[in-house]
Amino acid sequence: MIRAGAGLVDAHAHLLAPRGLGYRWIDEPSPALTHLLANYYDVAREFGPAEYRRAVEDCGVERVVACEFGAVDPLAEARWVQQCHDATGTPDAFIAAVDLTSAELADRLARYADLPVVRAVRQPLYWSDDDQLARLGARPDYLTDADWLNGFEQVANTGLVWDLLLYAEQLPQATRVLEQFPHVPIVLEAAGWPLDRSSSGFHRWRDQMRAVSEHANVTLKLQGLALIFGAEQECVAPWVTSAVEIFGADRCMFATHLPVDGLLWTCADLENATRAALTGLNPSAVDDYFGATADRIYLGH
Repeated sequence: MIRAGAGLVDAHAHLLAPRGLGYRWIDEPSPALTHLLANYYDVAREFGPAEYRRAVEDCGVERVVACEFGAVDPLAEARWVQQCHDATGTPDAFIAAVDLTSAELADRLARYADLPVVRAVRQPLYWSDDDQLARLGARPDYLTDADWLNGFEQVANTGLVWDLLLYAEQLPQATRVLEQFPHVPIVLEAAGWPLDRSSSGFHRWRDQMRAVSEHANVTLKLQGLALIFGAEQECVAPWVTSAVEIFGADRCMFATHLPVDGLLWTCADLENATRAALTGLNPSAVDDYFGATADRIYLGH
């Protein structure tokens, strides 16, 4: 196994507590999730700090940013994660759930401000006009909705990081947000998630990434590599190499996407495939990708 000289920062993993928190996607199974991965529901089990640490013991993860996972009560989920942090030190930061169109948004943000572990917020916007099973967001028009944009301005005033969840084909719709809020740290998740992974789709994605990279406040998180591209080094390498070429390693982040991608490969598999894709980068750039970027964006180091 190829090993790092320093510990890794995992910029995106999920923790679950089905016995204590409700999850609608567990109680009401979604065909969109099984379309994504046939055995997706194998993750519908307890996955707390201890389970996470066992899953990453074969690679040198030192710090982790946990992400909300669709709990019925997002505030209860955030409070549970804070309790996990206080009791075990894991996770080091948390990306909490928000609905920017909610009348309760201001109160929700105020409650999150009481939880030091909350460093970022997000709302799924994934939508495809062509594929109903790819509609993981609630509506197609959030990015142009006045109420949603007003909600984004409230987030902007908190200093929290915004995690942006959309498909590559939706990126042109995000232009207004990127231009209007250049001071907000924005993390584009899942390598921009291209739905079209053909040769023409790859080149179109590269163009879309170049356009987004022009906004200096945007960094790229590469979670879900196995889920999106396939659990083979040759599948992920072109996308990882291109992402780093376009954004620079100091604007890219390593992420395991556990426990979901753990159904497809191990943390060591991911680390090795990623390092192979980064062959040729200098050690400082490799350190950026595997930790320094996430430390800076989510942990303020």
